[in-house]
Amino acid sequence: MKRLVFAACLFATPALAATPASWSALDRAAHGTCAREIVRLASKAKIDGTAGTVSGIGGAENEDRFYALLLTGKTAGFPSRWLCLYDKRMRKAVAREIEK
Repeated sequence: MKRLVFAACLFATPALAATPASWSALDRAAHGTCAREIVRLASKAKIDGTAGTVSGIGGAENEDRFYALLLTGKTAGFPSRWLCLYDKRMRKAVAREIEK
């Protein structure tokens, strides 16, 4: 009987998919952490926006662990772009300036 109730609960619950709110929360967390990392590396950096994102990065055992952002802005008045890799599990970021 317990198995039947458990099975019924599995089929009655909707599939757990990412909601727009969860994507928005991830984007805000990643953007904020990446911006702090960029300013730590270049104190005169100003982030203007996000040029692109990549989700679902990870190896076979770490599926979907990382979230990448391509950020645009200026450093000391000159146009700049940064690639940032946000670790969703550790909530840390690694960023590097990239050339155009």
